Amino acid sequence: MPTTILIVDDNEGVRNSLMRILEKDRGFRVVGEAGDGSEALELARALSPDLILMDLAMPQVDGLEATRRIKAEQPETKVIIFTRYQDDAYRQAATRSGADAFLPKVTRVPELLAAIRQVVEGDPSKKVTSG
Repeated sequence: MPTTILIVDDNEGVRNSLMRILEKDRGFRVVGEAGDGSEALELARALSPDLILMDLAMPQVDGLEATRRIKAEQPETKVIIFTRYQDDAYRQAATRSGADAFLPKVTRVPELLAAIRQVVEGDPSKKVTSG
């Protein structure tokens, strides 16, 4: 059974690229996409994805707040913060929000796919970070 994924990013081009990448892998199924954190909250409730790829900087509700709310309601849902920001302060904020991993958008496709698998299947005590 494929891992269900919700893609959350305010950039439609990023969402489309991620969708194309993920749809090539039979182990993943994109079940939805959202352009901001508010929409992500609604879709997370409706779709109950296994994993959410979450951008940080978005209108209305940012990725950190959306992650906090989603993890409070659905702690079993895994969240990977996938962002252009690479500073340690953002990594720490992501960890505090409940994110399961933090990856910069410059992460190469094989590493992204491996990180998704590790978060979904791996040891929850090991935080995935890259960059």
